[in-house]
Amino acid sequence: MAINFPSNPSNEQQVTLAGTTYTYNSAKTKWEIRNLFTSSIFDSAATISLINENAGSGVTSYDSAGLLPSSSNTAGDLAFVKDKKAMYVWDSSEWDRLYNGPETSLTWTTEALSAYTLSTDGTSTTITTAANDPEGFPITYSYDVTPTNQTQATIVDSGNGNYVLTPSTNDSDEGSFTFRSKATDGLYIISKSSTITLALSLADNNTVFFAPFQTNTTDLVNNITPTSGTGTISSTGLTAPDGTTLNALDNTSQNTQLIYGSLSNIINSTQTDWTIEFWGYAVAASGSFSTWISIGNGSSAYTNGVLYRDPDTYVNNSTITALATGALGTTGQWVHHAIVGDNGSIRFYQDGTQVAEYTTQSTLLQNVNNFSLLNSTHNSSQHIDGYMRNLRISNISRYPSGTSFTPSAEYPFNRYS
Repeated sequence: MAINFPSNPSNEQQVTLAGTTYTYNSAKTKWEIRNLFTSSIFDSAATISLINENAGSGVTSYDSAGLLPSSSNTAGDLAFVKDKKAMYVWDSSEWDRLYNGPETSLTWTTEALSAYTLSTDGTSTTITTAANDPEGFPITYSYDVTPTNQTQATIVDSGNGNYVLTPSTNDSDEGSFTFRSKATDGLYIISKSSTITLALSLADNNTVFFAPFQTNTTDLVNNITPTSGTGTISSTGLTAPDGTTLNALDNTSQNTQLIYGSLSNIINSTQTDWTIEFWGYAVAASGSFSTWISIGNGSSAYTNGVLYRDPDTYVNNSTITALATGALGTTGQWVHHAIVGDNGSIRFYQDGTQVAEYTTQSTLLQNVNNFSLLNSTHNSSQHIDGYMRNLRISNISRYPSGTSFTPSAEYPFNRYS
């Protein structure tokens, strides 16, 4: 039979019809049945709210989930969101979607790459992810790493699927780790693993000798260690710009040198393009000459080679004009030194600026059998108090002709400056 409610009812007006009491809710302009159940019942045809007085009230319709009120709600309040065609319930702190039917898993709309290579100059890398849930459930993003104690990068989680990875600039932190980005809708979770690599080694295809001096392993190209000398590879107590303590070849207290022997044909006898470079930290001069590097073939060590020292620099056993600031460089700081052979000339750079040039080059670096650092085999008193990092010898002219060169990804010039 038909049920006839009173016309123009007032708020909270009650009427009993056919044994059931109805209460009028003027805010929702509808009659409600109260004090029967504390749960909501759903079927495929309709949604019926049977609500306890101490729980939420009836169902309110909203055009989109963004319009759901974030305050002044009562636990158990129900809402129907039109664009989602779904019911939501207020759980006393947030709206939870009520779901019926088969679940559809969320998917990536922006997925992390399978691999990332971190910058060698400390520039950050951003990993961006985004996921979509067809049912409209809110998505939570997170990540984990393997191993958990990786040192290649520090990671900042923005909380919205974006992650900022700032690489270490310490050679000892070279290596790889697995970064796993994750997204969940509270029921299902999806993930993507990425290999993150930090490769600070400067030993590329044009490198014929590279010694980072970070461990007791020195030349990473030829896998050789020094044959004699007491220069040590140790913690210098000096710090890089990122605050890490550097390890380096240290000759601050010895009057001897680190010597490489039986290392022939580093660069062939007709080579006219080559580069010798390193980072040096001079504490102070310790004698009439302070030698960074002596390399060549002959009784004087630098015949057919280079003797790079302060105050005079020799090439091929011939004296050239002393460098404008001397081969020692500025004491008390890391200085990048580069000696470049370029088809008939030799240029000297310190911290990217050309300080001298020698234009009468004869064949250099052929059949090397004397190769010493921080001292000269010609005279053992010609040592230097200082440290050396990242000694690299190349079979190309790495830096262009001119008065200066611009730091590039090939050589992170600012790593120790």
